[in-house]
Amino acid sequence: MTREAANGRPVVQRIGLPPDATAAGVARAHTRRSLTRWNLQVMLEPLTLVVSELVGNAVRHGRPPFELLLRRVGSGVRVDVHDEASDRAPDLRKAAPVARDPDAEDGRGLILVRALSRDSGVDHIADDGKRVWAVVEPTSADVGSFK
Repeated sequence: MTREAANGRPVVQRIGLPPDATAAGVARAHTRRSLTRWNLQVMLEPLTLVVSELVGNAVRHGRPPFELLLRRVGSGVRVDVHDEASDRAPDLRKAAPVARDPDAEDGRGLILVRALSRDSGVDHIADDGKRVWAVVEPTSADVGSFK
């Protein structure tokens, strides 16, 4: 689903994701296409990293079906990953084994999401799971390229 502003430019991009390990790749490809449509390629690296982490967490810890929603918010983009069947919220304290083991292979995702986002959180949806979200904005040096 694509919703457009009065000027005809899309402001919302939504896609259902497969319930397996390919979901993050599908989400990254969708994100690249959306950022190109919005002329926000300068945000490609931080936004695709946030998308990868949120989708990866949903697939590993949640239950399908999964959905990715990208929405223009001011000069940035809000990422929502909806897990319709699970109300289990991510826990940053449990997600940081790197503090105990610097060689740990996981546990950095939510730390990265928080570092790259202006804001992030979890919305619990009555009888419909949860939505984990983050708002990513360009750095002040990049803002001029969006005009």
